[in-house]
Amino acid sequence: MDAEAKGTVSTDSEGKAATPTSVICIILFSLALLLPAVHIGLFGWIYFMIPLLVLFYLYRWRHGLTFIGAGLLLALVVSIFISSVDIVIFSSALIPAGYSLAQSGFRGDSPSMSGFKGLIVLISCWLLLLTMQTALSGVNPITGFLGSLDANIERTLEYYRQSDSVAPETLSILEESFLQMKTILPNILASIMVSLALLIIWSTMLLGNRMVVKFTGYRPWADHQTWRLPDKLIWLLIGGAVITVLPLTPLRVVGSNLLICMGLVYIFQGFAVLSFFLHKWKAPQVVRFLLYAMMLFQSFGTLLLLIIGIGEVWLDLRRLKKPKDLHNKSDQ
Repeated sequence: MDAEAKGTVSTDSEGKAATPTSVICIILFSLALLLPAVHIGLFGWIYFMIPLLVLFYLYRWRHGLTFIGAGLLLALVVSIFISSVDIVIFSSALIPAGYSLAQSGFRGDSPSMSGFKGLIVLISCWLLLLTMQTALSGVNPITGFLGSLDANIERTLEYYRQSDSVAPETLSILEESFLQMKTILPNILASIMVSLALLIIWSTMLLGNRMVVKFTGYRPWADHQTWRLPDKLIWLLIGGAVITVLPLTPLRVVGSNLLICMGLVYIFQGFAVLSFFLHKWKAPQVVRFLLYAMMLFQSFGTLLLLIIGIGEVWLDLRRLKKPKDLHNKSDQ
């Protein structure tokens, strides 16, 4: 484990917080859980920051876990009066993922292992909530969502069919597109949820690594530029691609979901490779920001990141492999 990652307290006063600071920390964490319930459109983005706050609290203060628990309790009490208990409980499902990431950092786990553990914890919490809600309401939320989606699609199509301003060719394209959406979306819904969890875990580790170093002096993981996936993980991507082209529909659904999730993982690796070279070439911050935005939010950019991430497995673009690793690989 890196020397910076040892210990569980910050550098100031052994991680102890004064009473006013403790109260502020508790209130801030409580607000993070409550604000999405107040207005999801305006404060919904805070939902994805909860694991980051947990990670930061556990590194910044010795009693960080106490602050988190007190903030959760306060949020639950307030949510009773504003009738938003369900949303606060849903938000609190992200707390264990942040805790898992922090503990992985304390133990010196690699970024890939830390991310895997955090992903399993987050998905497990979501599945637990899904099971509990299904048991209490008698209705599976996923089934309800898909049914509502089908109904909305039918209403939208009916509106366009009755509209005189829509050309027959355009209407035909819309009908085909909506039909594909109704057919494909249920099959890849699992990979969409896993991809969302992957994005939450990855962004938490990426931002948390910077925040913890800046405010506490500790370093949960090595610099993002050096993050690297295990080489053998590429076979999951290859396996997903092979299964997708098989004629058996159930296997194709499994392969498609696996391919989507693993593709996102290698996009993350491609992003780390890009960051490595921009840092190595000392590119200005403005140039870095523009390139990051272009790569992440444009289809061609994400495809390029995917290619770079896969190429790193065999080409070792950053030359991060040790001579021993290269020797062992050549012997296999």
